Amino acid sequence: MIKINPPIGAIRYHEEKVSEILDKISRESIGRGLLNDSTRKFIKRYKNILIKGKPQLLLKIHQKFNTIITDQDFENLKTCFKDRGYGKFQNDYGKEFLEKLGIDTCVYCNRNYTIQLLKDRARAELDHWFPKESFPILALSFYNLIPSCHSCNHIKHNKAPLGGWENALDTISHPYLEDARDVFSFSYFYESLHHPRVTLKSPHEKALKTISFSKIDQIYKSHSNRELRDLIDLRYKYSKNYLDILCNKTFEDLHLSQEEAYRMVFGIEVEEENFHKRPFSKFKKDIIEELLKIK
Repeated sequence: MIKINPPIGAIRYHEEKVSEILDKISRESIGRGLLNDSTRKFIKRYKNILIKGKPQLLLKIHQKFNTIITDQDFENLKTCFKDRGYGKFQNDYGKEFLEKLGIDTCVYCNRNYTIQLLKDRARAELDHWFPKESFPILALSFYNLIPSCHSCNHIKHNKAPLGGWENALDTISHPYLEDARDVFSFSYFYESLHHPRVTLKSPHEKALKTISFSKIDQIYKSHSNRELRDLIDLRYKYSKNYLDILCNKTFEDLHLSQEEAYRMVFGIEVEEENFHKRPFSKFKKDIIEELLKIK
């Protein structure tokens, strides 16, 4: 999973647009007759948290809402926040929000881009880390909107990890939260003599649970063997140091940085904070590093 370090411009843009939407919800310009007075008062009181609260605080505000607001029809709440509120944000502001956030590939798989092409327009693909079906009042929250691809968004959908969403921040990784237990790497093994297979490794249970929950291991094992085969071929079909020459010496006279050389040769980024810019960056970087260690 790629970590997100959000630019201040994206935070401010989101705050401006979502503040307007929440004001319309609380004034009943959106969802007239759907929300009880107690719900609208809750939205006004906790508006700032609903807009820009960090994940731990969002979970607490969701729990608080469920504890003190007992007379709100849940289906009406979903219609107001998920369908109308988030629907307006996605249709009117989603693509520009994603551009300001600057995340180009799915933070879960880093295989696909985050813009989905529809029949008549381009649409930002945004996953809700806390699913909007079960956590509708968080449907517009900044730290609950995760740039993803359509495949990963569909895989995750409303499915809960082991232990449920109430404990999910402790059991699986969140793209906006730093945790040393999130570290993992791509590797490979030979299923048979001529058939290498992708595998993912981590010494941390949290990272392994995240990989399993998001099905990243299955995605790469099913769809990335050609990329793996190409990299291995570079190592074994040519001279023993060919990959090292290609990565580190080909552009020596041009005085290119390692980042520039990898971008030109493999079409990837090698700095972790830039993985999101190009598909397969982490996968290819991890495999190349492993191949370079072979003598």
